[in-house]
Amino acid sequence: TPNYIKFLRRCLSSPAKTHVDEEHKEARTWLASFNANTIPKNICEVTFSRSSGPATLRIRTKEFMHLIPKILHPNIEASRYYAKNSKSLVIQGDGSRDRTNNVQECYKKLHALIVAAGRSSVRGETSLAQVEKVKNLQRKENNTRLLSKKTHGNKKAARKGFPKKPGY
Repeated sequence: TPNYIKFLRRCLSSPAKTHVDEEHKEARTWLASFNANTIPKNICEVTFSRSSGPATLRIRTKEFMHLIPKILHPNIEASRYYAKNSKSLVIQGDGSRDRTNNVQECYKKLHALIVAAGRSSVRGETSLAQVEKVKNLQRKENNTRLLSKKTHGNKKAARKGFPKKPGY
């Protein structure tokens, strides 16, 4: 677990209020208030291939990306729904023979895509208990390291014939 402790030390050594932390905080609050009904319908174009068949939801990303936090953009553009040529999201719903159900399925898929992008790119907040736990682990690891160094130094000093340092 020394690598884990080093990783946590690196994470905790950064200043508490950085620009990235603010972006993550804003994205967390935005994602908490986001649901499938808050997606604006005017940026989406719904088409149907047959009268009672699959629905295709085409979202113009230029307008859509302004509505979501910037930290989510890379994951959405890397999704399977992103069409690079037209720079839009193309989502199909064909689970039902009813048009309205297929449209709702498309919006649910879009919602799931955004939530998944949020989960993978926005890190959670660290609790104070976790911060204290990590600091204690760091302190213990440092004490163990120093004790090991002093013991090793005393061993080498004993081989050379120097007197041992008191306390070890």
